[in-house]
Amino acid sequence: MANPSQRETGPPRTEVDFALRELEFLQRLSRQAAATVNSDELLSLIIRETTSAMGTDVCTLYLLSQSGRELVLTATNGLNERMIGRSILPLGEGITGWVAKSRQPRLVAEVAKDAHWKWVPGLDEERFHSMLSVPIESGPRLVGVLNVQSVERRDFTAGDVDFLQAIAGQVAGILERSELQRRLEEQLREIQLSHDVHERFTRLSLEGAGIPAILEAVGALASGRAALYSLGGFRVRGAGDSSDGLPGRLTVPVRQLSSGAREFRIQAGRPARPLDVVPVRAGADLLGLLAVAVPEQVLDEEGRRRALEHGSTVLALELSKERAAAEVERRLRGDLVEEVLAGGLAEDEMERLAAQAERLGHRLPHSAWVIVIEPDDQAVDSGRNDPARQDRLDAALGEVLKRRLVGGLAMVRSTGAVVLAPGEQTPDLLAAEKLAEHLRAAAAPVLKPVTASAGVGNLARSVSELARSHVEARQALRLTRRAGARSQVTTYRSLGAFRLLLEVQSPEALRGFVSDVLGSLLTYAESRDTPLLETLEALAAARWVRRAAARALGIHINSINYRVERIEKLTGLSLRDPETRVAVAIALRAHAMLGV
Repeated sequence: MANPSQRETGPPRTEVDFALRELEFLQRLSRQAAATVNSDELLSLIIRETTSAMGTDVCTLYLLSQSGRELVLTATNGLNERMIGRSILPLGEGITGWVAKSRQPRLVAEVAKDAHWKWVPGLDEERFHSMLSVPIESGPRLVGVLNVQSVERRDFTAGDVDFLQAIAGQVAGILERSELQRRLEEQLREIQLSHDVHERFTRLSLEGAGIPAILEAVGALASGRAALYSLGGFRVRGAGDSSDGLPGRLTVPVRQLSSGAREFRIQAGRPARPLDVVPVRAGADLLGLLAVAVPEQVLDEEGRRRALEHGSTVLALELSKERAAAEVERRLRGDLVEEVLAGGLAEDEMERLAAQAERLGHRLPHSAWVIVIEPDDQAVDSGRNDPARQDRLDAALGEVLKRRLVGGLAMVRSTGAVVLAPGEQTPDLLAAEKLAEHLRAAAAPVLKPVTASAGVGNLARSVSELARSHVEARQALRLTRRAGARSQVTTYRSLGAFRLLLEVQSPEALRGFVSDVLGSLLTYAESRDTPLLETLEALAAARWVRRAAARALGIHINSINYRVERIEKLTGLSLRDPETRVAVAIALRAHAMLGV
């Protein structure tokens, strides 16, 4: 029996040597990895050192994909390197997949005889016989799998497993630090990129380069032509024409704008091409749409995203500045027109207004037509105090004037708009009516769901007569509206003899005249169902032709004859008498005007 004092108190000398070799290797690997910055060099270092330390012919590293469902060949020093990034193994498939799924090492003396072996075409694994595979783990998280293989048959030992697992643990830490460093560097690059892009756009804005220069910068940074579109989808800014690949109009789904999306992709143009669309917003207000063509290959996705993001922000600032400037200009222009239309101005006041108009870039016309555009039913016009609607109405009318009239002045009110059309550009009443219809048609979509009509006064032959023409245009509108007309253009001159009613200063005098002529019919209408008053209005509108009035009312001629007899009996009037017809027509128009 051996003397206890002579008994070995530690592991055999060979085990100590092995542990020291293992420790020295891991320390050397850690130091070299810490000094290596490039990720490719780091992977090459891990593979090279592991192969040498394990005394094998090849080492292979598989890393878990982002989806967490498959392994991707990431580095090797003995297999086909062209398969790096292309050789993909689902978890559980092959020896490597089994190790990843089970989180257990596997020793295989003859891979071709192993139940889990799977030959991967193109990977050049046929010459290798033995294999040791261990999982790479970072805490509870699987990072990948580390494999070593040998051409000659080899029986890997438990010590080999422990050593490779120790290397795998070190590799996990190295990869974690490398990934953290990569993410930090990526974040720094993103911050620097964002700073550079923001600084470029801010400099353009501060230098007053304008929206075209900003769009050009967006296009350069995003690798595609850029343009600005209105909320209606019409292209309003952006160099070039349809040949640049950007359509003149976009059709954007309403749900995309109402959802608050920051960016979305659509197909537009002929032929259809992909466009990235970014709503340009200032707070809750949607000002326009930034559209950028998508190139066939985006080289810098992050740079493109930053360009769209910062570009839309600076465009919102520029559009807000333009809106504010337009609002000031519109208010000054509105005050000017209001003062002109007020009338009763002395000569020196007229000179002051003319000078003010010149400073605003307008010239008061020596002669002009006054056109008034208003909603037909202001009582139900819920949007009349909406500043955004006033902006759109001003822009719509301004577009018509820019295309059709040089020197026209428009003033937008909460109740509608007033336009001064220079007589030199609008030589006669017919031309004034056509212009009024274009203006009314442009205003109609803005004022929806309320319909709009336009009134045109007589030609003002001097600035001092503009007030009179304005009153005439509003009177034409009022009489037409009282008569039930909608979406029409009415000139003061077309009122004919009925204009005399407007000269009657006393409403009571008009009411008395209406009562004398139509009083019995008005009383009858309050208690009876037969529409005698409506029949009389249809006859007057049909120039007293009974068959035409019957068609307008949708009744038989005999019914018209019966109603005429009833009217004549109630009123004591003869509708065959020309003077009576004139009196009845005037009374009907006065009744409509007074609203009685």
